[in-house]
This record gives sequence, structure tokens and C-alpha cells, in this order.
Amino acid sequence: MLKPPIFLLLLLTSFVGCNTTDDSPQKALVSINFSHSFNQQTLNSNNFNALQYTNAFGTTLSFSKLRYLISEISFTNQQGIKTLVKDYQLVDLGEDTGLFIDDILLPEGTYLLSMRFGFTEITNTSNVYPDLNAASWNVPEMLGGGYHYMQMEGRFLDLNNEEFIYAYHTISAVQNPGPENTREDTSIALNLGEITISQDQTQINVTMDIDQWFENPNLWDLNTLNGMLMGNYTAQKMMQENGQTVFSLDTSMGN
Repeated sequence: MLKPPIFLLLLLTSFVGCNTTDDSPQKALVSINFSHSFNQQTLNSNNFNALQYTNAFGTTLSFSKLRYLISEISFTNQQGIKTLVKDYQLVDLGEDTGLFIDDILLPEGTYLLSMRFGFTEITNTSNVYPDLNAASWNVPEMLGGGYHYMQMEGRFLDLNNEEFIYAYHTISAVQNPGPENTREDTSIALNLGEITISQDQTQINVTMDIDQWFENPNLWDLNTLNGMLMGNYTAQKMMQENGQTVFSLDTSMGN
């Protein structure tokens, strides 16, 4: 049998190689950073316990605790395919934990970024998540059970200019606190907008504008609404309304 000339074999190999291409997009390693501000003033654990923030009502306040739950963290591409990258994340600013979600691997492209503040009723079941149980994140059964959405605490100067403690806690709104309570989903869907993933843009910055919890659309008076809010159905609904404008993408921060 005659063997084909070597130059012909090389030509065939070259032809096949030139016509074999990988059209799949490159993947980028992405991270999400949660940052916090009050009236465009950065808030972090170093600023805790300082009476240096003024809300829209004119009340001076501080922060001693701020932790909250984000769930259903997803990217949806331009073909409508949604990728869930994490079920939930407990962010604790005072302890500097949960501020980053790292090692997200996504094909380069344009996505819609969505999350949820708190849990939906389907996932908000008591004692299901061991890490949240260990963090004392449970809501008493008399108040509907499940888990907190947020715990924000600190001090404020009351009408007599004296320091007073506040506890701004958000949960599922509950009617008839007690054994016969009924629970209502007050979690907030966060559609944060469009983000382009590339090798040059791999850090996504999500900001909590804390001042919004106290002003939009409900002007919050800490002199009257400073505690016992978990069993206050009306207060929980007001918090849900104010939370609609709290989270946003921060495009001013670089990679």
C-alpha cells in the first residue's frame, strides 16, 4: 500500500486544525462586595457606636449592630437563562463577615443581577439552616417563626437630647402574635440592573443605603418606633416599603 506523502499529511492536519474553533465565551472569576453608607458617608465596623449620623427626621443616631440576610443571588444572561450562584448569605457588618461572595465563575457577557432581601415564605422555615441557627437568627414561634431578615441596632438622641436604644428588626410581618398568628411575606426582590462580566470587570459592588430605611417613603420617627417592632404588623409593612430603595449597584468602585 502506498503511503501518502508527508507534506500531504501535514496539509490535512493544518486544514483540520484551522477549522476547529471554540466559540464558547471565556469565563471570568467574579466576586460580589457588600458595602454600606449613610447619606453617602461610608459606614463600616470602625464607625460603630459613634453618634454621628442624622436621619431625615433629624434624629442623630449610631449603630452597634447591622446584619441582614440576602438570598436567591442570581445572574440572568441575555438569553434569559438564570444562574443561581448562592442560596443565601448572612452579612454581618459589625463582625466583618459575609461582606464578600467569592469564586463565582461566569462566562463573559451581560447579565441582570438579582437578589432578595430576606427569605420567601417557601424557604423561611424554622430551624432548617444550621449556620443561621448557630447565629441566633431564628424568630420566636409566637412571632411567626422562621428567620430574621435584618437586625439593625444602636442608640439615638431622643427629644430630650438623651441617648436611647433602638432595635430596627425586620421579619415576616405577623398578625395576631401568639399561638394563632398568621405570617405574611415581606421579603424584597432586588432587581439590581445590568452588569457586564469580563476579565476587566470582575468585582461587583452592591451598596446598602442605610438612610433609606428611615425615610423613603415613610419618614421614620425613632422616638415612637424604636423597639418591639417584630410584633408590629404596620411597622413591618412600613419597613418593607422603605426597603425598596435601599440596595443598588455601586458603579463608582473599581475592580
